[in-house]
Amino acid sequence: MRVLLLSPPFKADYMRNARCDFISLSHTQWYPILLGYAGALLEKNSHQVSLVDAPSANLSIEQVEKIARDFHPDLLVVYGGRLSEENDQKIADYLTDILDCQTVFCGPFVSISPQRWLENSKLVPFAVKGEFEYPLLEIAEEADPSSIKNLLYKQGDEIVENKIRPYLNRQQLDAIPFVSQFFKRHLNIRNYRTIEEPFPFIDIMTGRGCNWGICSFCLWVHSYVQGPVYNNRSPENVLEEIEYIMNFLPEVKSIMFQDDNFPDERAREIAEGILRNGWKVTWSCYSRADLSRETMELMAKAGCLNVNVGFESATDAILKRAGKGLSVERMTRFVREAKESGLHIHGDFLMGLEGETPDSLLKIAHWAASLNVDTAQFQVLIPFEGTPLNRSLSEKGWIKDGYPNYPNLSAEEIHRIARKAYRIFYLRPQQLFDILAHPKRRLWHYLKVAHRIIPNIFWVDQFNTGK
Repeated sequence: MRVLLLSPPFKADYMRNARCDFISLSHTQWYPILLGYAGALLEKNSHQVSLVDAPSANLSIEQVEKIARDFHPDLLVVYGGRLSEENDQKIADYLTDILDCQTVFCGPFVSISPQRWLENSKLVPFAVKGEFEYPLLEIAEEADPSSIKNLLYKQGDEIVENKIRPYLNRQQLDAIPFVSQFFKRHLNIRNYRTIEEPFPFIDIMTGRGCNWGICSFCLWVHSYVQGPVYNNRSPENVLEEIEYIMNFLPEVKSIMFQDDNFPDERAREIAEGILRNGWKVTWSCYSRADLSRETMELMAKAGCLNVNVGFESATDAILKRAGKGLSVERMTRFVREAKESGLHIHGDFLMGLEGETPDSLLKIAHWAASLNVDTAQFQVLIPFEGTPLNRSLSEKGWIKDGYPNYPNLSAEEIHRIARKAYRIFYLRPQQLFDILAHPKRRLWHYLKVAHRIIPNIFWVDQFNTGK
């Protein structure tokens, strides 16, 4: 089959490929990592694939239509978003009509409620819940829809939901060709950037799921690969891809491992492999704030630049309620040891968890400043449908326009304090001191952040925005 993989056009700077979707203040764009793995598997099985990531390339619907008409797909795969849900459904119906093809919705945001996506679409017959590489392959190979696990499909006026298949294991993950190789053929890597990474960078995944997997607010662990699951590729397979990137994508200055979490054992085995091969490579990852000092020293020695860490709240009781499993004291010690090891830390802080007050939100900002992490994001909490947090807030009537709205802390107040948190963090005297002390490292980081984020933190309406 001819398969068109599409992240549809929406608003400027829309981030559909991240773990939460928003309009990016810093013009950040992550790669369409999950579509990439699906495309790589389809190509391996002799299907012709075209990948169109409209937001990163600033493509209009007219431009996407022309690309689609020229390609003549038999199957259209639409990766849906949360903010763009209605938009994506309309585009899917429109393209299905004019192209006379079959269409399927997929992605973590679709997995929240695939039934709703099908109900609100007039012409799309299929939606996939959870991991979608093999369901898409089976659709492309014209398997009977009733036999395709993870698939929901229309049958007359009804929607049939099939059983869920086991998550991809190591052997299956190793069998998917390198996503970096697929991106080299299909994307302009200069369309992707983030303030923490050298430009240009590339995203890959070494595993699926989060070994912690119980945080009440996290979308992917409650919709995509659920619970405390971490199925990963063999270290040998990951190292082969790193070598491929070094040899065939020499312009790439950093590799971002997009695993939900790089636990201690995984970080060590990848770092040890890099050192064993004597490679000079820069890489970054996500991690919980519980890596050992020894592992972080090894990571830094192996070229690790940034660790993206979710700190969330500065109040232990709120962290415990959210299922974070870490204390403020442990995370503070983690940052100190990480910086002493030579790692840069990007801190993610959630503004609006259940139990927060105006004072505790300001405490988050001052804690972030005292930690002196290299960059910080103060994301207004999105209580994603399907998460335990969403159920808790919905039952109490504490959601307004998609954001938390508490009796003693309104959605508007949370946004206002989030803007203030950016000012507290990025305009503090310590920033100037660090720039003067480390101009080569900190000045460029600061300028990349300041000229994009600081003008926006004074906006009156900051809704639907983020990093």
